[in-house]
Amino acid sequence: MASGEVIFIEGENSGRFPHCNAIFVDDEIPAVIDPATREDYLKSLHEQNLIKLVINSHYHIDHTRYNRLFRGATFAAHRLDAPAIQSLDENAKYAGIYEKLWFQAWKKVVREVWRHEEVEIGRTFEDLEEVCLGQNTLRIIHTPGHTPGHICVEFVEKKAVYLADIDLTKFGPWYGNARSDIDSFLSSIERLKRTKAETWYTAHGEGVLTGDITDRLEAYGSVIHERDRRILEFLSKERTREEIIDKALIYGKKWDPPQMFEFFEWMMVSKHIQRLERMGLVTTKNERYLSLESENTT
Repeated sequence: MASGEVIFIEGENSGRFPHCNAIFVDDEIPAVIDPATREDYLKSLHEQNLIKLVINSHYHIDHTRYNRLFRGATFAAHRLDAPAIQSLDENAKYAGIYEKLWFQAWKKVVREVWRHEEVEIGRTFEDLEEVCLGQNTLRIIHTPGHTPGHICVEFVEKKAVYLADIDLTKFGPWYGNARSDIDSFLSSIERLKRTKAETWYTAHGEGVLTGDITDRLEAYGSVIHERDRRILEFLSKERTREEIIDKALIYGKKWDPPQMFEFFEWMMVSKHIQRLERMGLVTTKNERYLSLESENTT
């Protein structure tokens, strides 16, 4: 008989990429959220409980990696991210790497090293949609920014929330895909501050938190504002794209492979620059970038 328990599954290597923490709901409809950790454990879980529902919080491979173990289950995600779960080509288009020279190498690693397989999304969610599993009601909270269709999952009766990749890590919010959005991310953080729960689960980092996490959410969001400040300071002199990437303003240091570091560093920095341009704080001339505050003092 199902216990109705919501069980946190700590990810391999403490949930670091390309893994994440996962959730198993032992209910009349056994469900797993973000199956991308410890393959043997997930396989055993399916054999013992015959998982009927798999929920992906978003399309990233470190959250969908072991979907393939649950063939026969219904796969579910927010409608905006569903296409990128069903197709690696769409996944790459969402990320912005489809036209990159290293796209095929990335695709080969995903398929052959990580053994990721696409699945058909049988159910798509909208914001505040509820799913009854038996003893547990899941409420979908649409929290875009990280991806367009990123969701958190509220366990209504348990007064708990799975935060997925609003993970409260010291690194801060990650929006390094073409379809990521900083302002949406900030709005999602604000929304979660108004969400009441006693237990919080994250896909990476600490994993399980209890009580009021308002201060943690505030600190997490403040990383974005600190990055704004850091970028504006660096743009006190006119800079090229290459100079900005070389400074590693987001990651703090370069990493391998270089072409991927350069892509993701620029993707995130460029979103800040676009945001700062909308705010009237940065100007772009001939692919050179300058703080307007600096320009006004010259």
